[in-house]
Amino acid sequence: MTEEYLRYWGLDHHPFLLAPDGSMMCVTGQYFECFERLKYAISTNKGGVVVASEDAGLGKTTILLKLIDEMKAEYGSHFRYAFVDHPTLTSDQMIGQITGLITGEMPAEDKLRNLTTLKDSLIAARQEGGKSIIVIDEGQMLCEARNVLQELRVLINLTHNNEYLHTFILSGQKALWDTLQEMPEFWQRLPVRYYFTPLRFEETRELIRYRLNKAGLDVAREIFAQDALEIIHKYSKGLPRTIIAVSDLALLNGYNDKTRKIGFKEVSKAINSMSGRGESLPYIVADRGEAPKETVRAPSDTAAAMRNPAPPLEYVSHSASTTFFDSSSRQYLKPVLVTLLILLFIFIGAAGYRFVLATKQPQNTIVIKEVQKPEVPKEPAVESAQPKDQQETGETRPQTQAEAPPEKDVIAAFKDEMKKKNESTQNRVAIVRAPAANIRSGPGIESQRILTIVQGEILPILDERSDNTGMKWYKVGLYGNRTGWIASQVATATTK
Repeated sequence: MTEEYLRYWGLDHHPFLLAPDGSMMCVTGQYFECFERLKYAISTNKGGVVVASEDAGLGKTTILLKLIDEMKAEYGSHFRYAFVDHPTLTSDQMIGQITGLITGEMPAEDKLRNLTTLKDSLIAARQEGGKSIIVIDEGQMLCEARNVLQELRVLINLTHNNEYLHTFILSGQKALWDTLQEMPEFWQRLPVRYYFTPLRFEETRELIRYRLNKAGLDVAREIFAQDALEIIHKYSKGLPRTIIAVSDLALLNGYNDKTRKIGFKEVSKAINSMSGRGESLPYIVADRGEAPKETVRAPSDTAAAMRNPAPPLEYVSHSASTTFFDSSSRQYLKPVLVTLLILLFIFIGAAGYRFVLATKQPQNTIVIKEVQKPEVPKEPAVESAQPKDQQETGETRPQTQAEAPPEKDVIAAFKDEMKKKNESTQNRVAIVRAPAANIRSGPGIESQRILTIVQGEILPILDERSDNTGMKWYKVGLYGNRTGWIASQVATATTK
């Protein structure tokens, strides 16, 4: 059945498996920025990194696995790492497990011996030109184990020749973030930080499309309708793990019904199935005057989501005897009419204000008008100083520059100056060459991200600078007279 299911949708392999898979990671938006910071921390030996999220299932583990895959591809056998995904250990057990994963050997029972072996192995990797990272996932499980956190804090201090021997990455949910802030001696050793939030609708749509295309779907084909994507996003509350689970069940329902496109019906059956209500469509006839209610929740993991499922999508149907102006509806009619009346007055006032402004001269218009000179009294006629032969022939001597009217020269000079100024600011542009690029508030990777733009965007360059690492940054103009900075690594400067 699995092969038939994949062939039916034109796929090569499963697009929506729940197991973390770095190759299926859609690195856009906040994930692109987090991935940049992780690579920055490793390349510059920053020492410590913390990655946290508002809820479970936001992709922390997946992006860490993708980071490990990229480091393996770049450094090969000179890359060493330890990935601890079940950190409920004692401090001695934690050191022993990290030592065994880094060295590839069975750790000793003595903690001091393990620390010595670990440091020697990290020094050897550094001398070979490689990199080493130590990753502790599910770090929220250590919030009550302060002694283990202190052991990990000291582990960051393994240095050689005034450089950190490894990059320590601690990952977990919001509770970990809050706990580390209560430990300033540890928080200060984690200079690179990132916090994941639930996806927006556009990111949900991009995640589903990306995974389908990676699984072999033709990029020109759309198999999820717009309403299906909206329902998935609303039900999942922007959590990638729930998005993946619902999308997978919706594809299975579409295969069973032999439909060519996933719509409301298939997604609705998937949501009901996950909520423990069977696969029937969630059409519910509500009592007259009773508004459908939606339970607000913030699931911390998949198990919690199954224990406290979100309510199914409800459609309210009214009988033929139900009218709009019944007793339950009349009480809401007056506030609605008052609101509409207020909005009407606001619209009329705004239209009148705009009409008055339209009659005024724009403030930013530069008006250059010619001022008439006061008439100079005429002097007595003086005999021309020209030679007599020139007077007879009617020839006159050329007018000097001082005698030329100055008004036209001033206007021409002003126009030339404005033309040169416009040409100087519009000559250079930055063309985005990366699939997704971040625009920041300042010329540095640690500056706040303003927005993310896609490949092919063309932005005017207003200025350029270099940060403390030597990377060149371009100041570019954005919409609404806003400006931002983009790195030369993701954009190419050129002239029009």
